[in-house]
Amino acid sequence: MSFHWRMEQLYRIRTSNNGSGRTLTATRRAAIAITAMLALSGCGLLPAEQQALQPPLVQPAQEQLDIVEASRGSIQTYLKGTAHFVSSSAENLSFKESGGRLKSIKVTIGQVVKAGDLLVEQETGDLELQVSLQRLNVERAQLMYKEAIVSEATPTDQRLREIDLEREIISLQSMESRLAKSRLYASISGTVTFVETLNAGDFVNAYHSIVSIADTSRIQLTYVAGDMKEVLPVEAGMPVNLKYKGKSYTGNVLQSPSNVPIGSDGAKAERNAVTIYMSMDNAPAGIHIGDSAELTIELQKRENVIVLPRSAIRSYMGRYYVQVAEGERRKEVDVEVGLMTPTEAEIAKGLEEGQQVILNN
Repeated sequence: MSFHWRMEQLYRIRTSNNGSGRTLTATRRAAIAITAMLALSGCGLLPAEQQALQPPLVQPAQEQLDIVEASRGSIQTYLKGTAHFVSSSAENLSFKESGGRLKSIKVTIGQVVKAGDLLVEQETGDLELQVSLQRLNVERAQLMYKEAIVSEATPTDQRLREIDLEREIISLQSMESRLAKSRLYASISGTVTFVETLNAGDFVNAYHSIVSIADTSRIQLTYVAGDMKEVLPVEAGMPVNLKYKGKSYTGNVLQSPSNVPIGSDGAKAERNAVTIYMSMDNAPAGIHIGDSAELTIELQKRENVIVLPRSAIRSYMGRYYVQVAEGERRKEVDVEVGLMTPTEAEIAKGLEEGQQVILNN
């Protein structure tokens, strides 16, 4: 406690009592006693400051690493997926020239049709009536032309009759073409597998598929990949293992992207790039279009190569690398990856047998 503060307190006490001698004497005595007590106690009326405690020493936890040893083994890749039975002869029907208002759809799903059957009609107003009347005009022009020839009319009259006949025929052909383009006919015999949900009067755009027909007597097994890289290793002739309705079957690849010639049809080429076609040995009866089978095709196999779990492989912007443990140190090592499965990876370059690789858990 400050000495100046103590003196200031004594001064205040003394000046506040300077009107009475007796009080001043008592006050002086009390002040001297208090000053002595404070000096001896070192301002002991205030609480003593506590000394700050030092934080306890904590030993850092030892990091636990999952380590696998680079060792040699074999690795096998497979193509697995779901194949579907489809018709090898199928057609999607749509109006090719232009859109229009729908008049009627004359078939339903599952209906058997023959090539040439009328399936869909567009609204054409009185075009049918005009076609009927124009056919009469053609017949009339034919009779007039024949009469001019039989009556030995002048060459000019005969030519005029001939021109009238040609004009009526051209007009009839144009009307019949318009009527034909407003109708969809079955291009093959088969079963209707799809009908678009439309009502009379709805507008139908050109090239919008309305009806699909499949020849159910010609069924084949196909697999369509989500990415063309998935089926690139597949080649025609490869054996196929199939499971259909709980039973196992075998087959072979009939067509793959690797043996399909390049064509001018862009849409067909794009479809062939992700599709494989397969046979099924001893196929059971009762297979329907749309049925599915689980397929497995053995692709590539490597033996006596360094194989690591996929969790040991790290990648960044196309670079593959692993972390190798060397005592208490970690070292990044670039590697070249070969075959890869969902659980394993072949290390073609960058690692030696016996190196300790840290898993990326």
